[in-house]
Amino acid sequence: MKYLVATHGKLASGFRSSIDILTGKGANLTTIDAYVDDSDYTEKIQAFIASVADDEQALIFTDLFGGSVNQKVVTQLVPLEKDNIFVISNSNLAIILSLMMLPEGMKLTPTIINNTIAECQVQLVETSLPEDEQDDDFFA
Repeated sequence: MKYLVATHGKLASGFRSSIDILTGKGANLTTIDAYVDDSDYTEKIQAFIASVADDEQALIFTDLFGGSVNQKVVTQLVPLEKDNIFVISNSNLAIILSLMMLPEGMKLTPTIINNTIAECQVQLVETSLPEDEQDDDFFA
């Protein structure tokens, strides 16, 4: 399995740093920090896609659906009709981590990916007590 994270700014490198701290697998991520300078990152996308053999699978994570980085990835990938490379947009650390930690050798399918995405959604964390638990004796 191969992984590419392509984002605006240094978010991709930040994801790699976090993955490395949490799992030691940061080196397994290819990253593209787009727009941090004037260089064109198209060749990096093309090189990553070309490096994925027909008998391998790959995941490309982008930060914004419809954003310029995502559009560039999609426009490079679609004409090649590679059904062994999946693009996931609106990526967060949870989805990258979860998909990287699936059992080694597991063949990914859209169903597996979509189920993992559903488990990794952004969530509101409630920080107030329910009304029935807010009495003056709570901390007594």
